[in-house]
Amino acid sequence: MLYGRRHFLRMALGATLSSVGGCAAQGRSLLRCPTTLADFEPVNDLGPLPVYRCKNGSGPAIVLLHELPGMSPSNLALARCLSGEGFAVYLPLLFGEPEQERFLVGYFQSCAQSEFQCSALSTSSPIIGKLREVCGRIVDRTRRPVAVIGMCLTGAFPLALLGDGVEAAVLCQPTLPLNVLLMRPIGKQKEALGLSEDDINRAKKVKTPLLALRYQTDHLCPKEQMKTLREIFQLRVAMIEIDGESQGHSTLADHFDDRAFMDSVNFLKVRLGLERSAKRMNLAKLGDRACEITVDGHWRAL
Repeated sequence: MLYGRRHFLRMALGATLSSVGGCAAQGRSLLRCPTTLADFEPVNDLGPLPVYRCKNGSGPAIVLLHELPGMSPSNLALARCLSGEGFAVYLPLLFGEPEQERFLVGYFQSCAQSEFQCSALSTSSPIIGKLREVCGRIVDRTRRPVAVIGMCLTGAFPLALLGDGVEAAVLCQPTLPLNVLLMRPIGKQKEALGLSEDDINRAKKVKTPLLALRYQTDHLCPKEQMKTLREIFQLRVAMIEIDGESQGHSTLADHFDDRAFMDSVNFLKVRLGLERSAKRMNLAKLGDRACEITVDGHWRAL
């Protein structure tokens, strides 16, 4: 009976994960920026995690945190797209192998292991400490501020990394905490950010502006979580909610949206000093108003 129950749960989880990844074959970022692992090189002196860097990147650094399937081809393609906009892009390998795109395997390598807290309402994942060290070493190495982009499983992680040289944060479809059987947030999980109170307070103390992204129809990143971000960070956070005519989850990778990408790029360019003029957003809003990122790197409603 016990074996049968475990087998059922694994089969149900596998079916759910397959449905989550069912649209991944579109790989829109890969279509926009064709790339392979050969376009990246390992960097061996950035702390406790393996880190890869896009070879053709230069300029201020972005730390790109990959999604649940692993460091997938679409995630690598997003890094290549960002490097083409004038950034040096670093990708820490959080679990698995480069180019991995296996949801069930990715789940057991992350949520089922001690480095990630995937269901707790207010507990930070231990791997955040390692990411903090990676970011600190990149800041020391480049002697410039860096940005962090989190996606899906890692979507809210940039909040915990703010300060100490991290001067820009993009939160793409934050998914944690979630129900491990249904593979989506339920109940109070919908309103939580999956971070400890200490990490939330750390994020509140700094004044760094934030950009958060989701598809309106995405039940993996519920609207309640966006409401929580607004309540905590108020006018520090601008939001992109891609309209209901477009369906997807992975806003900048598998289900890449060009308008959301350009808003993210313009935000990052101003924050990291590549642009010296205000940039109006295409989709992002501050509250219910159109907005721009100003010359001094803060949001302003229009």
